Amino acid sequence: MPERANLSFPQGTELVFGPQASRRQYITDRLAEVMRGWGFSEIVLPGLDSDAAGDETELYHLTDREGRRLALRSDFTRVAAKALALELRRQPRQIGACYEGTVYRFAPSGHGTRVEHTQRGLEWVNARGAIFDAATLLIALECLAACGVQGAVIVIGHAGFVHAALGQGFDRRLLEAIDHKNPTRIAELCRRAGVPAPQAALLTELPLLTGGPEVFTRARALGLPQGAEAALSELEALHQLLAQCGASGLIYDLGEVRRFDYYSGFMFKAYHPQVGEELGGGGRYDRLFDRFGLSVPAVGLGFNIARLADATDENAYAANGQAIRAAGIEALKQAVAQRANGTQIRLEDA
Repeated sequence: MPERANLSFPQGTELVFGPQASRRQYITDRLAEVMRGWGFSEIVLPGLDSDAAGDETELYHLTDREGRRLALRSDFTRVAAKALALELRRQPRQIGACYEGTVYRFAPSGHGTRVEHTQRGLEWVNARGAIFDAATLLIALECLAACGVQGAVIVIGHAGFVHAALGQGFDRRLLEAIDHKNPTRIAELCRRAGVPAPQAALLTELPLLTGGPEVFTRARALGLPQGAEAALSELEALHQLLAQCGASGLIYDLGEVRRFDYYSGFMFKAYHPQVGEELGGGGRYDRLFDRFGLSVPAVGLGFNIARLADATDENAYAANGQAIRAAGIEALKQAVAQRANGTQIRLEDA
């Protein structure tokens, strides 16, 4: 008697069935429609890379039968940048590319954390300036609306502001304290490191610089270094563009530091009260192409499909079509005729 197969899957992987799976498909189709509507073309990206960049602690490595070391895709933007760099070497131009697929990020076992993440996103290369920044955020808002996500907020920060506030050679523990919104810890670390009083005051205030456009005035009252002032001016210009386009549900967080080394300009995350993690995010990353010897201004965004599905019940793909009993050739003919008319059907056991 053959050995019974193991019906379990590795911890953190995704198995989705029934209404939840159809809702995810509905969401990905709505996102694709929005991205195509803004002129983005599909790109299919490799799931394996031989020169994976990024956080080594997130990567899944494997070795093929010829001894080559490979890594599973852990970040779409880095893979897309590499693929688009090949295209830009052939013909420099502006490109809007969108994609869908799974990324794999290692997580310790026993924590209930997913290691598979299905995403849909876009990258806009050779797209320079505040107009493209604002357009990216407007696309994000349109994506949320198209999926039926209500009550979401978009939190916007700026990598340059945080870089300038921290200065050179900062303690990574200070970055962690800012990320955790802990002014007491920030003040203590500044004291230990001998950070000058004006800089320490700015850093301690960072976790509190969150809200509407009034945070720009509050930030300037602290006395900003030149780089921080330039970043703040960029955010103000971005806010004015978004306001003129009627955008709402925006929060500015000048202490946003997550993955700030990845971005060079504005960065954002989308949140929803029903979901404990961000639905997606993006921003400007003008230096990412430097590693390929190219100077390419770029901006992008990505959404986590599972988290979007948790944030909305909307699903036009729910199985609610006409039921047809499979009771012979006449039933089959009826099914074919109904499908020719575009009617949704369910062929059921007689």
